[in-house]
Amino acid sequence: MTVTVVTYRKGGTREAVTAAARKGQAVWEKYGADRFMLNYVTSGPDPGQWGVVIMFASWEAFGKSMQGASSDPALYEFLSEMDAVSELVSRRILMSVDL
Repeated sequence: MTVTVVTYRKGGTREAVTAAARKGQAVWEKYGADRFMLNYVTSGPDPGQWGVVIMFASWEAFGKSMQGASSDPALYEFLSEMDAVSELVSRRILMSVDL
C-alpha cells in the first residue's frame, strides 16, 4: 500500500517552479520518498496548475520521512521558494487500495 501526497499550486513560471521543485525532490528523496514528480495540468477544470506528487511505500515510510524532513532547513527553503513563486491551492493525502 502506498501513500501519496498530491499538492496543487497555481502561478509561477516553468523555470521558477521547476527550480524550486528540484530542491523539494532532493529533500524528500533524502528522507525516503520513493518518487517525487512535478506535473503540469493540461486539461480538466484547472489547466495551468502545477501538481506536485510525492510517493511513499507505506504509512511507516511516510511518517519517518515527515519526521526527518521536518527538522531539515532545506525543507523550509523549498517550501518558502515554492510559496514565493506559486500559490498553494490544495493538498491531499491518498492511500492506495490493493485490488
